[in-house]
Amino acid sequence: MKIGFLGGGNMAEALIAGMVKGDFRPQDILAADISVDRLDYLEASYGLRRAEARDLLLESDAVILAVKPQILPQVLPGLAGDISPDTLIISIAAGISLKDLEILSGSRRIIRVMPNTPALVGYGVSVLSKAPLGTVQKADEALAQQIFSAVGDALWLEEEQMDAVTALSGSGPAFVYRFADAMAESGVLMGLTRDLSSRLAVGTLLGAAMMLKENPDSPRTLESKVTSPGGTTIHGLAAMEKNNFSNSVKEGILAAVQRSRELGKTKNRE
Repeated sequence: MKIGFLGGGNMAEALIAGMVKGDFRPQDILAADISVDRLDYLEASYGLRRAEARDLLLESDAVILAVKPQILPQVLPGLAGDISPDTLIISIAAGISLKDLEILSGSRRIIRVMPNTPALVGYGVSVLSKAPLGTVQKADEALAQQIFSAVGDALWLEEEQMDAVTALSGSGPAFVYRFADAMAESGVLMGLTRDLSSRLAVGTLLGAAMMLKENPDSPRTLESKVTSPGGTTIHGLAAMEKNNFSNSVKEGILAAVQRSRELGKTKNRE
């Protein structure tokens, strides 16, 4: 089976790297990109085959749309004549709906995916949704699951939940980075070196994340195991909540959801 990547950016590279480490043969992966230097790099690094966009569409059994979402509506209509209605299209272009992808590509077999940037280090979370009316086959779902499981967790949801996914797991890494930066800055204020403070912050976040992943207890239960009556942790949490920490996080995610909906409507109008 030939898998073609229309676009060879960072997320495409993450998927290619995961696939090559898994069960996919490099010679069965094709890539097309406007940057010759980028194709040189991908070919040298992973052993895939480069192709012109039209040849890639004709030769591939499945095509992964990995170009920027603002560019896709400009690029895809010009190539739609080379896409069969039965070509499997897997899109990672944020905010472009299944309906719009069908209009742009002419294909009926479409899977839409919202990955996140930790896929670049093999710890991504990708959420997949499929076109309705039974046009996506079980084998298509299995292939998509295999590809995105190679770079982390892969979950299936209905498309109407994609805006929430975009805000929570798509934007979520940036929220975590901001929290990590605040933790590290606090350490510097207390007299620690910046390198040590950053290492402590990152190590703490990584360890806490693994506890959440491996331990069946809820986040609130795990929190209680660190928080002793009258201790340092409860005083720190109380100060955070005095400044609306939990509500700020919720409001930030809700704002991201609203913006995702607005961008989706804008794309639909375009």
